[in-house]
Amino acid sequence: MLKQMLVCSLSALLLAGCSSEEAVPKKVVKPMELPLTLKMDESKEHTNPNKTEFTYTISGQSNQPLYLTGTEYFHSGEQKIWFTKVIQPGQYEGKKLKLGEQFDTTKGYRSFLYDLDGTMQKWSEQSDELKDFLYSGVSFREKTLLRSDYQVLMLEQSSIHQSMRGNQMDQLDAPQDVKLSKGERIFIISLSTKPVRDIL
Repeated sequence: MLKQMLVCSLSALLLAGCSSEEAVPKKVVKPMELPLTLKMDESKEHTNPNKTEFTYTISGQSNQPLYLTGTEYFHSGEQKIWFTKVIQPGQYEGKKLKLGEQFDTTKGYRSFLYDLDGTMQKWSEQSDELKDFLYSGVSFREKTLLRSDYQVLMLEQSSIHQSMRGNQMDQLDAPQDVKLSKGERIFIISLSTKPVRDIL
């Protein structure tokens, strides 16, 4: 009887098994990193009190689509995607990307643009609401990093107050990192390996 209890029959092996389950290690999937780097060409800087433009020189090639996106963030938590430019796979060594921003609170006017290798797109708006903003500042990234799958290239911050808490460009690793107080808004032009609407 004891011998029978110690021996597993073939049918029992097939149905239930006599060996214990082995733990299967989980596979860690790393985010896809940006295959292109952008370096600011300071010799092509164009700036005046209300308008700022910078040109970047691109290095590398991409084997998958990338997404250049302009997104506005509000204190309420809402977002508005102004544009999404799909950068198709290909060789981009030496090509140029220009980014531009204009904010004229006197006229209640602002605009944003990008020019990728000679193809330019521009968006603008004008309203009395924009005349209420007392503070506006813009910053551009000098050089992108390969280790990230989301990079802020341009950061415009505005407020109906004379100052604002401010978001540091290097601390914005994802759209969820944006922090705003009442009366503040920011506009970001980003480069990412996924559409921004998929990671909001």
